Amino acid sequence: MFVTRKYPPRRGGMELLSYEVTTRIALRRPVRIVAAKGGVWSLPWFMLRAAVQLFVGCSRGEVALVHLGDPVLAPLATIARAFGVRVVVTIHGLDITYDVWPYPLLRHIFLRRVDACVFISRATKAAAAQRDVAARRTETIGIGVDLSSIPTPEVDREDNLLLFVGRLVKRKGLAWFVGEVLPDLTRDHSNLRLAVIGEGSERRRIEAVASAAGVGDRLLWLGAVPDASKWQWLARATVCVMPNVPVDGDMEGYGIVALEAIACGCPLVAADLEGLRDAVDGFEGRILLPAGAAPEWRLALRALLDDCNARNRMIVDARRWIEAARDWTAIIDRYDRLFSDLIAERCS
Repeated sequence: MFVTRKYPPRRGGMELLSYEVTTRIALRRPVRIVAAKGGVWSLPWFMLRAAVQLFVGCSRGEVALVHLGDPVLAPLATIARAFGVRVVVTIHGLDITYDVWPYPLLRHIFLRRVDACVFISRATKAAAAQRDVAARRTETIGIGVDLSSIPTPEVDREDNLLLFVGRLVKRKGLAWFVGEVLPDLTRDHSNLRLAVIGEGSERRRIEAVASAAGVGDRLLWLGAVPDASKWQWLARATVCVMPNVPVDGDMEGYGIVALEAIACGCPLVAADLEGLRDAVDGFEGRILLPAGAAPEWRLALRALLDDCNARNRMIVDARRWIEAARDWTAIIDRYDRLFSDLIAERCS
């Protein structure tokens, strides 16, 4: 039984991971998916509904293993463990670093009742260790990319188009970027634009910072766009930027946009921070820069904007690397082995 409060049609990294794991495991073994359909306000009702379904399924002997989509759902482990059913939880980032009371206490109590934790990155695992989260078994399993859903670029790549894709929140670093990096780049590249895909609470602040820095007219606000449009922008962009900055109590658990950019053959410049390191680990074409180091960002981006050959060298064999290193099949294999091991333990 999969229980998740993050599931399509809502969009995001947690939603993507929940969908891919549940649907791909369902091709291998019988699965029941209990997914939330409402927003945060509906969480108490969802927890009640999930608890009832879990209790009924376990009491009938229909549930061999429970996978919880994130630690917020950890209280449900109490029900499963009462029937001797093994429990796995996947930990993403903010779900382990969020320290507003009473969540840390609840996390401390209920995560001790799970049998295994899956961390999506080494950074997430390190953050959990700092908070004394240690299950009997732990695995670090990242996020994959389905190349069949990402078309080969069919548009010409532009020479003066930066692209940002992500939620407009502080840790994504867009306000810092438009205030400290973009103005310097526009002095040398009069036609430079920054397209922004995404929505979030920081938009007004970013607009204010951009206006104060004299680059407000360089930003193209695209909002949330369908995947097909996102692939088109990644195919057109000169460089995709991920200028994350460290934020207390929040973190970048992985960075799926980095993989999507690479899959689209888009040069990537990202902060050398948290889960972003794991996302692109092993890809030779990556450029990782210190978070918040404006001079280094200006220098690297100016060099890429000025040198088409350098950009082309970055993306050689990009899709081949995605297929070899970030294919969903290998990731699901690891989840399936973990599930099988835990089920076998219960039956032995």
